[in-house]
Amino acid sequence: MELREYVRACRRRWAWIIVPVLLAAGIAAGLSLSQEPAYRSSMVLFVTTGSGDPDARASRLNSYIALLTGPRVAQNVVAKLGPPLTADQVQKSLSAEVRAGTDLLVVTAKDSSADRSRSMVTTATAALVALAKKLDPPSAAADGGPPPQITVAQEAVTTQEPGNLARNVGFSAVLGLLVGGVGVAVREAARKTVAEEDDLRRLGIGTVGVISLTGRWARSGQADSALAEAFRRLRSLLPADLTAERTRGHGTSLLITAANPKEGTTAVACGLAIALAETGARVLLVDANLRSPGVGRYLSMEGGPGLADVLAGRAQVNDVLRDPLQGRLTVLPPGEKRHDPGQVLASPRLATTVRDLTSRFDVVLVDAPPLHGVADAAVLGKVTDGALLVVRANRTRTADVQRSTDLLERIGARLVGAVLNALPRRLPDSPAPPHERPAFPAPMDSPGLVTTLLGGEDEPEDPLPPPNPVSGRARVTADLSHSVIAQRKPEDSTTTQRIVPPKPQPEEDDGTATQRIIPPPKVPAVDSAAVSLNGHGKAVVRGKATVAEDDEPGDRDE
Repeated sequence: MELREYVRACRRRWAWIIVPVLLAAGIAAGLSLSQEPAYRSSMVLFVTTGSGDPDARASRLNSYIALLTGPRVAQNVVAKLGPPLTADQVQKSLSAEVRAGTDLLVVTAKDSSADRSRSMVTTATAALVALAKKLDPPSAAADGGPPPQITVAQEAVTTQEPGNLARNVGFSAVLGLLVGGVGVAVREAARKTVAEEDDLRRLGIGTVGVISLTGRWARSGQADSALAEAFRRLRSLLPADLTAERTRGHGTSLLITAANPKEGTTAVACGLAIALAETGARVLLVDANLRSPGVGRYLSMEGGPGLADVLAGRAQVNDVLRDPLQGRLTVLPPGEKRHDPGQVLASPRLATTVRDLTSRFDVVLVDAPPLHGVADAAVLGKVTDGALLVVRANRTRTADVQRSTDLLERIGARLVGAVLNALPRRLPDSPAPPHERPAFPAPMDSPGLVTTLLGGEDEPEDPLPPPNPVSGRARVTADLSHSVIAQRKPEDSTTTQRIVPPKPQPEEDDGTATQRIIPPPKVPAVDSAAVSLNGHGKAVVRGKATVAEDDEPGDRDE
């Protein structure tokens, strides 16, 4: 693995590095803070060897160090200080060293208690002096020098050990970084899926483009610029010779397929078709996936006759073409679902149909099933001018990509490149407040991709409600003497009505009240243009209405 590839792998798997560093640093900090403070007590002894021979002096000093850290001195310390000390603890706590170039012996004792460390070093020094006198009694030196002896040059001095928090945390963080780096290297070496363009290049495939959703999400029906630019870049990176056939009187056909299902071929086909249509080219998108069609779900098209009916001879091409995007794009739907889609595509009419379509359109994009599992894509690859392989990042295995390229080569299809599909499984499809993503993104098989690329369609605004609408529920009876509506023409152009409640009728007391609407004299007839629906399915008469109570009997006879 090259250094550049390793750096990209670390950026892609940054969590593999950050998590070990944080864990190691946290554990080290916890252990360091939970430890009790340590104290160090030191005494300095002056050793007289009684000999001028340097080797003899060094040998005697080393002998004293061995006695000091040995079990005999430790037992003497335990016997004097008592429990909870043990001989092993004393031996681990005591240490001694000779200062370079001198006859000074520094004795040190470490313990969590300052008093106990001082007592240990004092007791151990006294035990060493007594043991040295017993093992090497004073006598006249052979050369007439002074006898060997041990003298206390400095009494015990107790200091607190400095904390090791920063050192422990730093060392642990470096260790965690190394562990994470090794983990990333091992994972990349064992990875069997395609993650980036370099993986496709190592397989001998020239990558055409990378489709990813970055930047802002689609909000309030506005197109995502990053996604739209990705498809425009894919359009511009297509080989130039695919469009050169227009000069010979017909267009070109391009098969869009993948190694396995759910690789995103339909999403790439729809996005590329829209991007090509932006240039003014006549683009036809053919949904040739008769087993699991998806173009209709993306473009919100209803079912109906399509490619399967054309190949079966039950319909003509002109009768089944659709125009779902107001003239921007033409679509040939898959048609009615058949139980034998493989046999339908094996029809001899397939090649003739593709030639007919390329003669009518500049670019014909064929959304095909996956290459492995069924033979539909192989059949379609024989009648198209080129094939574009869709590879889903971090999902498609390198072995499947290699098998797909071998299959296309065997059937004689020209592989123009690959598209690394890094789109998420769900695309935004609902408006969201500023600086927020939609709480419920739309699935990949929904019009969310088209909304992201083109923006939402302008919906007609709801009509404003008429002034002073009469709302509520009306009871209609057949008794015209209790409910009469009439219109007359007044001198002005407005309509005026009077709503007059009737007198109570003792013979019919059902708890309801019936009102009579009686217009004043000279009310014009209601024009049909003055009656409309208010958008909620209710009829509304525009004009003025007055409510009055009239108990005169003559009013009821009008």
